[in-house]
Amino acid sequence: MSLQYRETDNTLVISLAGRMDVHLASETEGQLNDLIKTHPTSNVILNLEDVEYMSSSGLRVFVSLMRTLKESNRDLKLCNLSIAVRKVFEVVELMDMFDIYESEEEALAS
Repeated sequence: MSLQYRETDNTLVISLAGRMDVHLASETEGQLNDLIKTHPTSNVILNLEDVEYMSSSGLRVFVSLMRTLKESNRDLKLCNLSIAVRKVFEVVELMDMFDIYESEEEALAS
């Protein structure tokens, strides 16, 4: 799993790429937590356009990240979910738990 980020206004836009499985979820969670600690007032947009696979371990990372951000009154938004990733969210009925947008532009504008 690779991770790239940039900051726009008060929002940290993080693009993930690759597979989010049990072997990589913990490492990715650590990287995401480090980023939100070094940007303590930023909201977060996760661009998942290049995530080709996600297991339940990946979902756990996103739920944990969302809770951490909410504790400091910050938002987490997801965008560009691939069909495979969207199916995972739908199967476990988490679509309503997250703010999900079709594009990064829509997420930034919201």
